[in-house]
Amino acid sequence: MSTTKPRDVQPLYIATDTLILRSRTWDRLKFEIEYALQRGTTANSFVIRADQIALFDPPGESFTEVFLKALQERLDPKLIDYVILGHLNPNRLVTLNALLKLAPEITFVCSNPGAKSLRTLFEKLEDKAIPEQELKILVMKGDDTLDLGEGHILDFIPTPNPRFPDQLCTYDPKTQILFTDKLFGAHVCGDQVMDEGWRVYDEDRRYYFDCLMAPHARQVETALAKLDDFDAKLYATGHGPLVRYGFQELTESYGKWSKQQQAQEEVLQAQGKAAEALVAYSSAIELNPDLKSAYLNLGRLWQQKGN
Repeated sequence: MSTTKPRDVQPLYIATDTLILRSRTWDRLKFEIEYALQRGTTANSFVIRADQIALFDPPGESFTEVFLKALQERLDPKLIDYVILGHLNPNRLVTLNALLKLAPEITFVCSNPGAKSLRTLFEKLEDKAIPEQELKILVMKGDDTLDLGEGHILDFIPTPNPRFPDQLCTYDPKTQILFTDKLFGAHVCGDQVMDEGWRVYDEDRRYYFDCLMAPHARQVETALAKLDDFDAKLYATGHGPLVRYGFQELTESYGKWSKQQQAQEEVLQAQGKAAEALVAYSSAIELNPDLKSAYLNLGRLWQQKGN
């Protein structure tokens, strides 16, 4: 008999007018390598309740039922004005469609690549709540803001990379929360919402970076430079504990890891070029053995010149 806890949603207010809904799974969610530590994960969604209401990043279809139940216990979905998408995966579509059935007037907020993906995915969806032509979409660029009222004037920061070309971070200056989507996360599940004693997450955060961020180290470094313009005190991550207590250290680690990854790639590229030259040399010698003595003589001349 399995002793694994059932999937659930953990709600908690984390700042003024700001609620987190942590959709939790205590076992391995998928078979991708990023989940290989098998410590479960959380899909973090957020609600800002101001004059207007914004819901951030509803979870994928494996959480649709438990998430909507938890949301409706705290909020009438018809009151939601905006659904902000840090990125769009096809598996989120079931939850988004279910939300639209409850509240068809919702406006989706996303990047331009995200808007294109949303329309394309809805076009293929069966039993859609509304035709894709009727989707309300607000595209946000780097200099755009969205005023929810009561001081929550949201800034949007596109942080694309090859795996998540539509990634969009959001900053709320009233609470100094930076909603970072895939950045700074970890696949680990527990009751702890914040990262008190943050060193215990070192392995999880580095493993997450190596799986998801390292292949796009150059874009991560660009994203860090953009995010540095905002006076954030808390990273509201898409997965795992929120980053408050280890904020500075994790930010610096991302910068260091990104530089290390790029340096390793440069070494590999240089080794690859050397290997190609060796193969070309070997092929030339095989086709014309006389070239070998010519290359050796050239090498001696260069050596004598150097001396």
